[in-house]
Amino acid sequence: MRKIAAVPAEEVHYTSAGPGEKRAERKQTFKSATVTTLGGERVDVVVKNVSITGARVEFLRDIQLTDRVMLSEPTLRIKTWAYVVWQTRGAAGLQFAQT
Repeated sequence: MRKIAAVPAEEVHYTSAGPGEKRAERKQTFKSATVTTLGGERVDVVVKNVSITGARVEFLRDIQLTDRVMLSEPTLRIKTWAYVVWQTRGAAGLQFAQT
């Protein structure tokens, strides 16, 4: 966790908003959470920002997430399926699936 906190947030500008559409407002946070892959593997992550449409998560393990994951963080009341929109080494952008 300290390693993740010590790394400055990388400026990644991936977006699912189309031309002329506005991105959802993001709220900075630092919450421990769990991502569960389709294969059932659980990965401890930190939610670095969150919006109504998705979240940015960071993790220490070098892992390739599946295309769809379950994100769980109880204090933010998040337990939802999400699509992995982008992934770099140690971070990923998740778009919450419509329910």
